[in-house]
Amino acid sequence: MEEIKKTISVCICTYNQEAYIEKAIQSVVEQTLKPLEIIVSDDCSTDATSTILNRLQAEISFLRVIRQPTNLGIAKNVDSCLRLASGEFIVRLDSDDYLEPSYIEKLSDALYKHTDAGYAHASVREVDEYGHYLRERKLFRSAGFQSDVEALKASLKGYRVAANILMFRKSALERVNFLSGRPNFGEDYHLTAAISDAGFGNVYLSETLAFYRVWTDPKKVRTRRKRGEIEGLRKVFDEVICPAFLSRNWPTQMLIKRRTQLACSHADCLGWDVFENDEKLILADELLKLSPAVSVRLLSWVYLNGYGGMIEYYNETKGNCKQKLKSIVPGWLIRMRYAE
Repeated sequence: MEEIKKTISVCICTYNQEAYIEKAIQSVVEQTLKPLEIIVSDDCSTDATSTILNRLQAEISFLRVIRQPTNLGIAKNVDSCLRLASGEFIVRLDSDDYLEPSYIEKLSDALYKHTDAGYAHASVREVDEYGHYLRERKLFRSAGFQSDVEALKASLKGYRVAANILMFRKSALERVNFLSGRPNFGEDYHLTAAISDAGFGNVYLSETLAFYRVWTDPKKVRTRRKRGEIEGLRKVFDEVICPAFLSRNWPTQMLIKRRTQLACSHADCLGWDVFENDEKLILADELLKLSPAVSVRLLSWVYLNGYGGMIEYYNETKGNCKQKLKSIVPGWLIRMRYAE
């Protein structure tokens, strides 16, 4: 047990999270299996984050605080922080999320058991900005190990984790050069797909072992980042998934189909009032870069011309039905589905 304790690092990247950073750090301090180190990388916060970190660093002997000289953005800040970790396993934790006390112990045990796993992850519970508990997020897959081939094929469906709170095997991060060159949006999806392509599987625990912060967005700040989100998706396919499929001589029809599905699912942004007409045309162009299919062109025209209301109603109803099904389908049926 002592050997495991000495080989785990926790990396927390932060920017203006004065309300939550202390809770994130304390949740690591209270782990049943203590890490070797906590590394916090502050990306030029302008609030009281720095003051809080100064106090905590004086109180916690294994807390190390890095202050970036200029604002790097999400991907570069995470990359910088992960590269500083010395542990065999590295937890990536955002500064507004926090862990159950047994998170490190259980996920590190899973990675020691499954030596071909590049990362481990678990179910999470959502919590709002006021600390109220919301729904649980569980994956529609059986718990346990998933091979690199299974994970790579599953990546077609999206970022296959309950939330972006993961424990990585450091050697897997080194194999794919950490987050170097990855987009600011979709960087985690890009990373996990690359790890699968590099020959690593992953292991999932269905227990709820972390808390993931969800936000209301009254000023539409996140909404306005839609262009980056679409561009990030395209880069995941162009730079990782498509080359991986081609190198293995896997059928490409499913790639084309999935890109079209994703472009269609994001086309609703063309009807959002938050964007001006010229911005919508830029978004439409990004969607066509993701997929130039006729259905994408048609759906874009529908939303751009104000006829998207019925489509949105249909998609909302479909999504609610899917969530309801996931909540009532028994676990044995899920396991049977993945065993086929």
